[in-house]
Amino acid sequence: MTTALLVSMGVVMLSGGSVGAAPSDEVIEESWEMAQVEGVKVGFLHTTVHRIAAEDGKRLRATAELDLMLKRHNTPLRLRRLWGAEETMGGKVVGVFMRQGQEGGRQLVLAGRLEDGRMHVRIDEGRIERWLRWGDDVVGLYRLEHLFQERKPKPGESWTLKRYDPTYNAVVTLRVAVKQREEKLLRVELTPEPLEAPGIKVQPPPEVWWLDERFAPVRRQIELEGLGAVLLTRTTRETATAPTLPRQWADIGLKTLVSLNRPLPRPYALRSAVYRIQLSGVGDPASALAHDDHQEICNRQGDTFELHVHPVQKSPRRPGSETPPADCLESCYFIDCGDVQVKELARRAVGTEKDAWAKARRLERWVKQNMQVDNATPLGPASATARRLRGDCRHYALMTAALCRAQGIPARTAIGLLYVEKGGRPKMGFHMWTEVWIDGQWLGLDATLGLGGVSAAHLKINDHSWHDTASLTPLLPVSRILGKITVTVVRYTAPD
Repeated sequence: MTTALLVSMGVVMLSGGSVGAAPSDEVIEESWEMAQVEGVKVGFLHTTVHRIAAEDGKRLRATAELDLMLKRHNTPLRLRRLWGAEETMGGKVVGVFMRQGQEGGRQLVLAGRLEDGRMHVRIDEGRIERWLRWGDDVVGLYRLEHLFQERKPKPGESWTLKRYDPTYNAVVTLRVAVKQREEKLLRVELTPEPLEAPGIKVQPPPEVWWLDERFAPVRRQIELEGLGAVLLTRTTRETATAPTLPRQWADIGLKTLVSLNRPLPRPYALRSAVYRIQLSGVGDPASALAHDDHQEICNRQGDTFELHVHPVQKSPRRPGSETPPADCLESCYFIDCGDVQVKELARRAVGTEKDAWAKARRLERWVKQNMQVDNATPLGPASATARRLRGDCRHYALMTAALCRAQGIPARTAIGLLYVEKGGRPKMGFHMWTEVWIDGQWLGLDATLGLGGVSAAHLKINDHSWHDTASLTPLLPVSRILGKITVTVVRYTAPD
């Protein structure tokens, strides 16, 4: 279960009908789990197993639906997600599926079928296709639920297993460790190995299961960064689906904030600053934040280091500068710069301007002046934002990138932390902005501020072109640090 950053970013995953072959009415198993955060009920997880007919005999189709009621900066947010697998009676996974998307927005549908020993995954009605390496050892949802009943493990035992995770569209290796009993329940820890892709390294969150005397899971704990630990307890349907009061809903927007030791004067005009960063439980702490022309990592000692932030200033073309990646100019699912509306808005915004940097700044200012902040707007392609002109920092950043690409300016997004003040206290909060390639260098733009650049109050975690992806994987590096980072202001250069 890896909703992780998708929750902390405020992404609602909407369940609908099942994906792929339709199940029969023969339900052979069903379970309900109450979801709690800090002892307060926030929703449920409902799992069903159908026996379905197939050309080569009967199969099992296991489906899980998560339903949580939360808030994001006091805006109600319903998190719903449907996922699962189709398995043979012998436990071999032959199909996978997921449906997600925010209510009122475009849904993302993923469906995979096993073909010639590989999982053929089609996303967005085949717009993106993947052929994943597969094996009979990949465990499906139904098999995983019954695995411990088959093995009857004892404290001290450990092994690994493989599970497909649709959030990353990848097979994840889990390290399973059986611990001692707690209140008569056997504790089992499932720790995923890190996933690596070009320009990104993601550590999926761990899980803890508690098994009864029959080795059946009766309680589970999953980690949702930005929300914290979610406890799932087996119960009745009535208890699991009982409504909760809005005042009890956790505000995931507030949970993503990081306290600072002191305020920054005119933070969005700061040209340089030094922060002391402490990161615990993330493996290599220095790899969790970007090290590039925007900032550098210095004086590392254990899990602590200094982050020297000095945003790039526009300068003449560097001799021998590299060519930007071609995918930072291409149209893709989230940055669909080829859309007619996006191209028309970009044309109108730049007017007769010819200089690339002046164009980019005009586009940033246009987004600032024409979009409205709305934390409940579904996250989707820039073309959808071009028609709504509403959203949060993610919509602003993707929209700016799409407009820039439509004008032939290479662009990507950056994710990180930005200085904010909440309740009169200085903090760092999750943020996303845009970077454009001008004269051989990446320059930052932040359309939520509209100031023609970024400042030393922008702490960068990663950047991404969003090429060839219809998922929110580019946002996942934030999951490595939320809830694990401490930021201390060491010194700064005061703005003029």
